[in-house]
Amino acid sequence: MKLNRREFIKSSTVISGASLLGMKINLFANDEQIKWDEEWDVIIAGSGFAGSSALCQSIDLGAKTLMIDKMPVLGGNSAINGGAFSIVGSPQQKERGIEDSTELYVKDIYKAGLGLNIKELVETIAKNGLAAYKFTKEKGVVYRNNLGHFGGHSVPRTIWPEINSGGKITIPLQTYAQKKGATIRTRVILDDLIFDEDGKKILGIKVRENYKFKFDPQSNEEDNKTGVVKYYKIKGGIIMATGGFAYDVNFRQKLDPKLTPDLDCTNHYGATGYALRMMMKHKIKTRDLGWIQLGPWGSPDEKGFGIAPVFAIPAFAYGVMVDSRTGKRFVNELADRKVRADAILKIHKNPDGSISHPVVLCDSMGATGTRKENVYRGIHKKVIHKFDTLKELAEFYKIPYEGLQKTVDDYNQYVIDGKDLEMDKPFFKLRNKFVPNITKPPFFAFRAMPKVHHTMGGVAIDTSARVLNQNEEVIEGLFAAGEATGGAHGASRLGSCAVPDCLVFGRIAAQSANKLLNKKA
Repeated sequence: MKLNRREFIKSSTVISGASLLGMKINLFANDEQIKWDEEWDVIIAGSGFAGSSALCQSIDLGAKTLMIDKMPVLGGNSAINGGAFSIVGSPQQKERGIEDSTELYVKDIYKAGLGLNIKELVETIAKNGLAAYKFTKEKGVVYRNNLGHFGGHSVPRTIWPEINSGGKITIPLQTYAQKKGATIRTRVILDDLIFDEDGKKILGIKVRENYKFKFDPQSNEEDNKTGVVKYYKIKGGIIMATGGFAYDVNFRQKLDPKLTPDLDCTNHYGATGYALRMMMKHKIKTRDLGWIQLGPWGSPDEKGFGIAPVFAIPAFAYGVMVDSRTGKRFVNELADRKVRADAILKIHKNPDGSISHPVVLCDSMGATGTRKENVYRGIHKKVIHKFDTLKELAEFYKIPYEGLQKTVDDYNQYVIDGKDLEMDKPFFKLRNKFVPNITKPPFFAFRAMPKVHHTMGGVAIDTSARVLNQNEEVIEGLFAAGEATGGAHGASRLGSCAVPDCLVFGRIAAQSANKLLNKKA
């Protein structure tokens, strides 16, 4: 097989793409020169929310569709995600009389993103989130009648599938697509894109089947030996739903030196940015690579994502977070993730170098904001602790009791008055006659510590999910969705906005790929 090969210089980033990936060359060819092993209408790389949504949409449009994932199991970060999904106009909002609008939704995302967001992308998510919700329900996803208020949102708008797991969204979508004729393959890694000789159109991809994942986050090396090389021809397009790079310690620290190896990460091991760095070599435009989000609800008492973030949702909404050295609040518990994470990191180090973790607490009524199983799991894992009195809680965490009691008393008065004079936290009565104060024992608490969670940066796309090169030109046949892209979330993603982002742009990417397929036909 003869292939024209061309060397490219580094892309528009502080890091050379070629230096970050073992493969040093890109593939350019005339279609007739390549011996293709297979031919597909649409190929989707990645099996999380974005990939699964794209898979269903593509198969509904009648395309011969293949989904590949380099890992031995499907789902990526989405499978270990809590499944929180924020939309405007859900039945859960309407039942509770919550007034909301797409304009307010966009405003909240902009505020969290420090105004660095691409407006058109944000508006696309806001306007199409409800349709994406209905789309998933049609495919078999079941949502429970619950509504949450995530930090940074002006009103409660977050819903969940029947269990707090993103797998309860991805698995039904994948099951639906397979029943309709889609093909899904694990342990297939995408090594490179194959362009036409002008480098403006995708002809296909180079992959390795039977790949065995192996990655060293310190050296930034991903195994490039295992597997059998194959070439897949693509008639419509490839959708890059390959996720972020938060688990790649080396890469993330080069982008943000503060993200040192001692910071834990909530991501799955495959979130390495392998596909991103491959695309960077092709002069594909990237956005916001330096913006990497920390989740303020992580706990030092468990590894990875864990159970604390699930319990933290009601605890932040109906309780308080205090500095364990004083018992005082230090941030609005419903501020966006960046504000809260930055506030924790600002206070957690003592003058002698030791670490003091803030404590998040709520009462028994606040704890009912999540499923009982989540609380029990947290207690069993010794991440969440239960106390009959605030004094016991203070003694356990070595918090000055007088300071903690005053904080709780003041907070409870703020709730009664409907105005938080200290941190300007918004109060909402989400359940009949439920008042979100801290008065009903037992009390529940956990220690908080931010963890690397989401990468806002990725390849640049337009509102049709078409990937752009560094000249802002559309690359024919190349689409992207979800955390693989940049621009929608600016400096910091607003909590529970990843799922609608992925689902909305996954569907759009599939629609665009099929339009191109039909155009070629």
